[in-house]
Amino acid sequence: MTLYKANTFGSFAARAAGFSLVELMISITIGMLLIAGMATLVSNNSAHRAELEKSSRQIENGRYAMQILSEDLRHAGYYGEYYDLASVPTTLPNPCSTAVADLTADLPLPIQGYDAPTSVPSPLATCLSDADHVTGTDIVVVRRAGTVVAGSLVAGRTYVQTRSDTIILNDGSATAATWSLKKKDLTTAADIRQFIVHIYFISPCSVPASGTSCTGAADDGGNPIPTLKRLELTDSGGARSMVIVPLVEGIENLQIDYGTDSIGTGAPNHFVMSPADTTAWGNVVAAQVSLVARNVDATTGFTDSKTYDMGLAGAFTPATAVKKYKRHAYTQLVRLENPSARREQ
Repeated sequence: MTLYKANTFGSFAARAAGFSLVELMISITIGMLLIAGMATLVSNNSAHRAELEKSSRQIENGRYAMQILSEDLRHAGYYGEYYDLASVPTTLPNPCSTAVADLTADLPLPIQGYDAPTSVPSPLATCLSDADHVTGTDIVVVRRAGTVVAGSLVAGRTYVQTRSDTIILNDGSATAATWSLKKKDLTTAADIRQFIVHIYFISPCSVPASGTSCTGAADDGGNPIPTLKRLELTDSGGARSMVIVPLVEGIENLQIDYGTDSIGTGAPNHFVMSPADTTAWGNVVAAQVSLVARNVDATTGFTDSKTYDMGLAGAFTPATAVKKYKRHAYTQLVRLENPSARREQ
């Protein structure tokens, strides 16, 4: 009986002795490997999610930029009921001018552009500085009336009142007697719409470090972001003025080919990077828009080795310093509805 109890106790003691040091170290090692694997998995998932978010933002920005440009170009030359446009001016207009006489004279040219200038040409330089323009990217000017009838007129803003053969363009502070046009019933006042001049360009930054113009490496918190912007004809302090408005971040390049109609059919029969003169600009009925959108943030370990087709301008190759950003190219052919429709009659 005593021998049986001793054996039972000894057996229990052997079983309760626990892990040896070797077993404990093996267990810890296995646990650490599992934790490391899980940490790697979580890290990879986080990185993939961040890249997916970057790509989504880039795609959305590119589509939005193309939508803004295409919609504005599509409405170029819309002046309400006004149809009987005068002859085009003999020289290209000054798109920075806010004088009523100049704006009225410029109506026959609903679109004009500057082909990839290395510096902002005169007279555009009076409202757009070289510091705010990415060299080698296109600049395009759109003129039109607002598609929505204006409400209360604002001093310093420009408006148009039209009928088929007459147009009145003036400041919102003009007296009621100025807006004298009537509809076909000869009683009801003709609609008044805001007059729009938009000058689209690519800027090297979104938010300048100081002032209103881009200054360099300090812009955008030390990471300058190329941005689609436009100058808008609007009011500032009650006076007409051209004001810069940021639109879409990450738009790195813009090139536009213009489709001209030299035979009066309303359809383009020739595409050029820049029409030769004002007569040719007056014949523009379509625009082939090409732009490149890049991620706002860089991708670690990525090098962009691709080139991007920019129409007649050829291929765009990103500079070495910015190859760490992923990109996507967008292209769309836009019909200028109003200039082309007038030619189809």
